[in-house]
Amino acid sequence: MTQQQLEAILAYKNDDVISRFTDQFNVTDNEAEDIFIETKKFLYLCQLPGIFIPDELLIVDEMWHNFILFTKVYHQFCQEHFGRYFHHLPASKVEKVQQKLYTAADPEKVRNEFNEKLSQVIGSAYDHLGADTVVKWFKIYPQQYSKPAITALRKY
Repeated sequence: MTQQQLEAILAYKNDDVISRFTDQFNVTDNEAEDIFIETKKFLYLCQLPGIFIPDELLIVDEMWHNFILFTKVYHQFCQEHFGRYFHHLPASKVEKVQQKLYTAADPEKVRNEFNEKLSQVIGSAYDHLGADTVVKWFKIYPQQYSKPAITALRKY
């Protein structure tokens, strides 16, 4: 991971991704561009072990889903910038059941483990993307793009 790699990733533009996002959500082109920038930054961070997409970044997750729908373009982007494809895999039914049982057995332990993982994401974001990104991702976005806010922004 280098500054040069990050700059190349951030320089990537795709009007189709932005257009489809604004078709789906009641956001301006500028807002969609900003969310796409944050999504590319998140993908850059995904090169590190232990990175996951927390609830605070639900709008980034929505943009990531949107980007993935342009399958050929997304695949090419991943190959060009990371040398591999970044999958976005939801939890399986079995994994959800196992997690529910694990949580029920020791909720405090699970909460502590989650907080450690989240701290790793926040620390990695700070180390590789800076304080402004951490503030945006974990202070601004959770308020501006909460679950209810995202639902209200959906056009259909």
